[in-house]
Amino acid sequence: MLLDEKTIMPSGEVLEAVKAAIADYNSGRPAMLQDLQRRWVSTILPYGVIAIAVVIGILVSVERPVVLGFIIPLLAAIGWFIRHEAGRPMRDFRQSLRERMLPKIFAFAGPIKYANGISPQFMRRLPTPGLVRFKGAIYDDLIAGVYEGMDFTLCEMRLTTGDDNKTVFKGIIVYFNPAHAFPGRLFAAKRVEGLQGFLDDILADRSLTTMPVDRGDLDHLYVFRTDRPDDASPLLTGLIIPVLDYLAKDWPDGIPRLGLAGADAFLMVATEKDFFELPDMHRDINYEHHVLPMIRDLVSLLATARLVSKIVMPPQ
Repeated sequence: MLLDEKTIMPSGEVLEAVKAAIADYNSGRPAMLQDLQRRWVSTILPYGVIAIAVVIGILVSVERPVVLGFIIPLLAAIGWFIRHEAGRPMRDFRQSLRERMLPKIFAFAGPIKYANGISPQFMRRLPTPGLVRFKGAIYDDLIAGVYEGMDFTLCEMRLTTGDDNKTVFKGIIVYFNPAHAFPGRLFAAKRVEGLQGFLDDILADRSLTTMPVDRGDLDHLYVFRTDRPDDASPLLTGLIIPVLDYLAKDWPDGIPRLGLAGADAFLMVATEKDFFELPDMHRDINYEHHVLPMIRDLVSLLATARLVSKIVMPPQ
């Protein structure tokens, strides 16, 4: 899927505004870093001395210091909180850059909406357990806009199980609406092995039919399920499988997943990196090195979603 960068990359006033936001960040970063270091020196070091003195005092005065089993975790928690609060101004400074910059560099997607740490509305529609089974969710950056006439919402998130908080998905979910609604449900979900896979098979929705695709590598990685086999078959063999192959090569950190449910479509792409990643606080931001790859990654996903949105054929 080749992209014409000339049509999507910021130019003119938009490019100048993006570079101005980056320049403001780069010029203000050293002072913020010095302020952070001063905060650490004035808060964490004194607290560390006090915490060590408390532990030594208990060891000296108590014959069997069982109480340390409670005191040490408490002191560690307080220390983490102090360090976290000391770093808040720098985090807010970096977050303000995202809020200024992202709507400008993604101007090709219209007047986008940006948020951080909130649950997207599409999570109420996310097919579970058909596409993914989870109990908890941690949300990061979210953007929503319009790409070539297609409404979309993209959100970084980590989905977890219940008690052990095991990660079952970490990456990006793109929600969009196909040009024509699929007349049912079609899921290309990750195949789960072991006991959990056995339970998934036992508890699976009996209205869904499992469809093998006669490709050993995909049948080993995926479970394709649908309640409309006749409608799903040409989509699977036509373009969905090539799309999954493309995503697997371009985003190799995990198994990409796809779900169609009426007018709702979900593209799940696993990735270990922060999608809107910026360099750490000790480095300046470079437009070509840090920002352009971000744009290319986003357009790659949106172009893939746009392609999927066109493959659902209109009703006859």
